Amino acid sequence: MTTQLTHRAIVRRGRRSCVEERPTPTPGPGELLVAPEKVSLCGTDIQIVRGDRDDPSPIVGHEGATRVVEVGDGVTDFEVGDRVVVNPTHPHDSSFLLGHNVEGLFQQRVIIGAPAVSGGLVTPLTPELSSARATLVEPYAVVRYALSCLSYESPETLLIFGDGLIGNLAASLAPSVLFPTVRVVMVHRTELGMEWTANHFPSVVNSLATENWVRETTGSVAVLVATHRAGTVASIDTALERLGDRVVAVHPIGGVPAKATSDLLPGVDIAGVRQANTGGPTPPAITTFTRGALRVALTGNRGVTNHQLASAAAALKNADGAIDTLLTHQLGIDEGTALMNVICEKRTREVDGELVIRLVVNLTGH
Repeated sequence: MTTQLTHRAIVRRGRRSCVEERPTPTPGPGELLVAPEKVSLCGTDIQIVRGDRDDPSPIVGHEGATRVVEVGDGVTDFEVGDRVVVNPTHPHDSSFLLGHNVEGLFQQRVIIGAPAVSGGLVTPLTPELSSARATLVEPYAVVRYALSCLSYESPETLLIFGDGLIGNLAASLAPSVLFPTVRVVMVHRTELGMEWTANHFPSVVNSLATENWVRETTGSVAVLVATHRAGTVASIDTALERLGDRVVAVHPIGGVPAKATSDLLPGVDIAGVRQANTGGPTPPAITTFTRGALRVALTGNRGVTNHQLASAAAALKNADGAIDTLLTHQLGIDEGTALMNVICEKRTREVDGELVIRLVVNLTGH
């Protein structure tokens, strides 16, 4: 009698998540079975669990390192034991969006389908990069790509809406990707978020959304929108209303509602602009909006290339300890699931008086 192998998984049930035992699958032809090490909870994951998005996968998660534990027939580029990172966005096949429409990494075993393997979405990962830092590979690459898009306009100020991991990561990377003297201004939702950034990235100029942050900007301004999906268009409108023709570039790095538009950018399909840069092409597709003295270069992106992921991994391996401060909560699978539920149900990143910039869950069981 053969005993069915099982593994633990964080499964969403309604708007809550619970740890369940699930049958461990066997990879089919062209597939890989991987074991996630540590996986982080990103803003998109939270929106899916909350029901703010209609993505069907019962298991979210797309940011983390994994190890190959079984190889399907026909796979020749990978072996058992290889450490890899999986690019969650297939630029040419919408049927593969890891953690969105296929099961994600918040489980101890995951099948990576043949389209992703043959499509080159699985990239070797250096063993020297810690499991915790490896959860930053994808967001690091995405943020660096977004900043590179904004760099085409040589802004004097980078204005960031959103004070989660993406916003703070962008603030930390801006001097190296844009230029050393760029002024970074971050518009925060809460005082706790403002205090956290001020303590960890003292060069950033911080302001609450209710304050007059306009006076903190100088010269030409590039706007990076790193809010939740529902706040994207409102942030763009706020920047254009208050800064006018000083805004030279806009890049939504978070989600964009389908067919999103702005009355201040008539005729511009904001979601389409973002979609045009699926997979992080270089040079990026840039949509230019012009009205009178206002000329805005609009970009955005969904995902990046494997080369950009590999480059991000190399940079993270050599980064100083400041990068690790972004990973504020590292927990086991049971404790991590409990915190995930608090964040999702109470719709807050403030838990027990602390700000959860990024929750990292250890899937290895030790």
